[in-house]
Amino acid sequence: MAAIIQLLGRPDIHRQHEQRGRPRGHKAWSLLAVLALGEQPPSRQSLGRMLFPRADDAAAALRWVLSELRRGLGTDAVIGGDPVTLELSAGTVIDVRQVLSGQAAGDGELLAGIHLPDCPEFELWLSHQRERVSLATHAALRAAIGAQLGAQRPAEAVRLARRLVALAPLEERHHVLLVSSLARAGDRAGARSAVTACARLFAEELGVDPSPRVAQAVRAPAGGLTVLPDGRRLTARLEIEAGKAVTAAGAAADGLERLRLAVRLADDLGDPVIQGEAYVAFGATVVHTVALTEREGVAALRRSRDLARATGDRSTAASAARELAFVATGARRGAGELLRQARELATDDGKLSATLGVEAIALVDSGRFDAATRRLRRSVELADRAGEPRKVVWSLTQLARAGLAAGDPADARSCAERAQVLVAEQRWTAFLPFVQAVSAELDIREDRLDSAGELLSCAWTTAVRLADPCWLAITGRGLGLLAARQGDVPAAMRWLDSAYHRTSDLPPQVCRWIDAATIDTICDVATTHRLPRAAASVTELEALAHHARMPLYAARARTYRARLGART
Repeated sequence: MAAIIQLLGRPDIHRQHEQRGRPRGHKAWSLLAVLALGEQPPSRQSLGRMLFPRADDAAAALRWVLSELRRGLGTDAVIGGDPVTLELSAGTVIDVRQVLSGQAAGDGELLAGIHLPDCPEFELWLSHQRERVSLATHAALRAAIGAQLGAQRPAEAVRLARRLVALAPLEERHHVLLVSSLARAGDRAGARSAVTACARLFAEELGVDPSPRVAQAVRAPAGGLTVLPDGRRLTARLEIEAGKAVTAAGAAADGLERLRLAVRLADDLGDPVIQGEAYVAFGATVVHTVALTEREGVAALRRSRDLARATGDRSTAASAARELAFVATGARRGAGELLRQARELATDDGKLSATLGVEAIALVDSGRFDAATRRLRRSVELADRAGEPRKVVWSLTQLARAGLAAGDPADARSCAERAQVLVAEQRWTAFLPFVQAVSAELDIREDRLDSAGELLSCAWTTAVRLADPCWLAITGRGLGLLAARQGDVPAAMRWLDSAYHRTSDLPPQVCRWIDAATIDTICDVATTHRLPRAAASVTELEALAHHARMPLYAARARTYRARLGART
């Protein structure tokens, strides 16, 4: 091996039997990380904007750092061109790439000790990448623990599980792995102590008890087998976990690539249980990050449902039914039967929490705020009890949206504030723009425009990087609201028009409520300022409310129609 380029922990280069220079300066290492982890080679212009936003001559500053990076790398890699490419010499590896490819579990934070406070775009990118690496490490450790237990090496599984709990102590499934590993190693006292420690930690940090799964893991048979019939099963499940993890960290393209691979591996294996798990993970990611009604995603969810029914896998069947219900609810089609199935099949509090959250979306869009609020509060309670903080964030944000729609800003504010704290703690980049956009709308209503502007600027930057159509639309609407409140009507209409999807004759790309909220805001601005397009916009809102069966927005359209009539 020629060299190991270390980007995890304090950056360094390890070479065999040779001492040569290293890149000097935080920006040289930062540039190397961007080149190593980018999905596509970046242009010099984008690198200049990211790393030298305040420089008088960003291009010259970039040339200097590139020169320093080439000097430090020597023959280990070749860097150049526009866009800038990184080509490693034979035998040279980068540790973080090995982690993200599932070849190793990471040890240390990406670019530890490096911060560029004068480069906000880079800092945002770095936070995304650190979360991506962290989640990939967790997935690799979980897979490795399963492999060790399958190979009847519980003592090594215990060591890995302790490391996993230390890295993410509020993840309940990690405690379950530790307890079961201790039990299978014959250390029942240690397993019970781990249960007690988990309960104490959850009470102190979350104010809830762990679910019964933690205590039940003590009953794992000592020396018992959890044998994976062959390494392909382990590899497929590792790809599923890694795909979901990197998607949650905000790298949807990476996540989809890993999940496509998981589907191929599962199909080659021919195990219908693993196929069901792979298809539901892939389908859910497509409909949440590409487009709500994307055919490939919906087909994958239906395939997963059919496989799970055939094998009796209730957990996967519940997930598939819930995600199909989410698609139907978002598109304002009948979802009642799918939601009933998801409820009946829910195998734990976490799955029931998620199903209640989907039910509540339909109720909010129908103007049934009390019923929606009851379900969402129950969803939060169940997610808290299950130790699944991301589900808590999801339902809290929907509660805040319901409060906004119902005219209850006080309740919406308390929910949004807790969601902001939790989404930051969980480093859930993929959901962050929604939380920030809802919080910003509350700020706009309270005339805290500077705070709203900061939140929406961050949300928009993240949504652009995620390329998520839902978050781009929601954040674009928020920026339109802000511009309107600031008195810049032309800017408001530009933002709102870019956020609105005129797809009444096509399957919707985003949830119908997002489009309805956006055209509703267009009508409000257009009728308030007597724009020539006002009447046509109200007609469009009326059509969408009728087509999508959304009485809340039908009532809003009547209000705008009356406003127009009063001025004629």
